[in-house]
Amino acid sequence: MAAPSNNTPQSIVQAFQSLALSEGLSKKSRAYKERRRDFIANSVQTGFIAQFGANTSSLQSWNRLCETVLGDVSDRDLTSIRKCKGVLKGVFVNLIDLVDAANASTNIRRTFTSSKDLSLYIKQTKKIFPKERAKSNPLLRQFLIVVN
Repeated sequence: MAAPSNNTPQSIVQAFQSLALSEGLSKKSRAYKERRRDFIANSVQTGFIAQFGANTSSLQSWNRLCETVLGDVSDRDLTSIRKCKGVLKGVFVNLIDLVDAANASTNIRRTFTSSKDLSLYIKQTKKIFPKERAKSNPLLRQFLIVVN
């Protein structure tokens, strides 16, 4: 795996892989799995707050979310939180991918039209954010789904 260029930040998963390698963690070990879960949860929480905040009443936060999820939104009327929520309705995203895209100052590469499709993607990629960790951030909580 090639190292990312200086211009592109490491993804959360890549950062963990580097950490696991430096700590000599075996992928099959319990320590690896626990460390990965905690690392990803902490990285998503801190990254989400840094990029979008935690205030569900902040139009600026909702606009930033719309830009990251949908790309160029200059042609859309996003002058209220209700309008932002409206354009995001029915669009499902992986929280790890969302934070990675925001950290890279780009829009997310993959969105889903159903929670079922997102759930399958989460299972395949193992990009899981623990539900109980989102409870402290009301804005982040808006994007949770149940993975069956």
